[in-house]
Amino acid sequence: MAEQSDTKKTIPEFLYPLFWEYNPKEMDIIQHSDTIMGRIMEHGTWQAMCWLRVTYKAEQIVSFLERRGKRVLPLRELNYWALVSGVSEEKRKKWLKEAKEQLHVWRKRASL
Repeated sequence: MAEQSDTKKTIPEFLYPLFWEYNPKEMDIIQHSDTIMGRIMEHGTWQAMCWLRVTYKAEQIVSFLERRGKRVLPLRELNYWALVSGVSEEKRKKWLKEAKEQLHVWRKRASL
């Protein structure tokens, strides 16, 4: 994980535009890891994606994908990150299927 001199490890300034609704100077890379990973995975530049892969271990990324990514990421990004994180094809296909099924929830809702 990236080392910084203080005890709070914050995101680098080049990532600030991705977190416009937060105070990015206060975002701790451990405490806010799900928010940081999700935003970078969905909207990050190549530089941001490289930073993410250097900052977080592969196990942390896979854990995020399994816990939250398959619910919050678009299918294309979920598939990409699962591939680059070494998730097995079987598990990746399962996640994509689950994510697709979740999208149907909105189609089935009744309007008032």
